[in-house]
Amino acid sequence: MKDNIIKIPANNNEINLYCFLGEAVLKTQLAEQALSHSITLKMNPTETKERADEFLKQNQSYTFGHAIKIAIKEELYNVPLQNKLNAFLQQRNWLIHKVICGNEEKFNAGNIGEELFHKIKTISDNAESIQREIENDLIHFCSSKGKDMTEIQALLKLQEQGIRIRKSI
Repeated sequence: MKDNIIKIPANNNEINLYCFLGEAVLKTQLAEQALSHSITLKMNPTETKERADEFLKQNQSYTFGHAIKIAIKEELYNVPLQNKLNAFLQQRNWLIHKVICGNEEKFNAGNIGEELFHKIKTISDNAESIQREIENDLIHFCSSKGKDMTEIQALLKLQEQGIRIRKSI
């Protein structure tokens, strides 16, 4: 049966779509990871690393929406950040669950418009921004608990300047 399938190469619009979608999904997952780590540290500030790692392992399986519900219930974030998380959840859900809905004909025809690219790129940019806000909130939280965060802050400034940082293993 597979012998009857004719493969049509992707056109430039489709290739761009795949790249934009991949970038947006990756950045969304990075924001989700930041949220999971933040929830773990904020809910377990005095636990051992081993116990916190156990908690993180459980949290990482939660959906972004479930993680946000935990954050609301536990009042882990200030109102502006919580509002941004809620707004981003709507964008994330559209990206993951509905990007194709309503665009089927365009996809099938290989005619993907700039408006769709722009919407996906906006979500990608928002995911990166949310990740940074979660990181900054966590740095502030750790500082308030007496942890020295100057090295982390310096590394983040280098990243903001476009300098790639790789930690050696």
